[in-house]
Amino acid sequence: MIGIHESFLVPAPPRTVWPVISDPRAVVECVPGASLGEQQEDGAFDASVAVKFGPVKVTFHGRVTLELDEAGMTGRMTARGRDNQGGTRLTSTTTFQVADDAGSGTRVSADGDVEISGNLAGLIEGGAPLVVSRMSKEFAENLAKRCGSAGVTAPADTGGTTG
Repeated sequence: MIGIHESFLVPAPPRTVWPVISDPRAVVECVPGASLGEQQEDGAFDASVAVKFGPVKVTFHGRVTLELDEAGMTGRMTARGRDNQGGTRLTSTTTFQVADDAGSGTRVSADGDVEISGNLAGLIEGGAPLVVSRMSKEFAENLAKRCGSAGVTAPADTGGTTG
């Protein structure tokens, strides 16, 4: 089990950040290596993400569902997928929140768990803390750009990503 606990500051107001972070297509544009396919009748999206774990690049294909609470500016993302060779499977559930950070901008936080099984589980779990930290930083920077901000503070460790 991989625990995800990430938090970062976007120097833009929450009402600017929420429309971006609640739009699956906009979010995917902020995640290097990710792509979003068609939305299915049940509301889920076909999706994929390519992630590099040391010398190994793994591409996961799967389904993503999103539940949003507009009033609370919170959401829950659930993903299920498998790697491009079919030997490794993942299930992930992440909750996220957009909140005012006392006039400094918007605090975006995400907490979740990823379950990995199969051939590459050990490799992925071992490299997860570094990969999640790198991906969170890239996402934060891209989100800030998308929200019209020039910069973003580094993701704050709010308990760390654990493997």
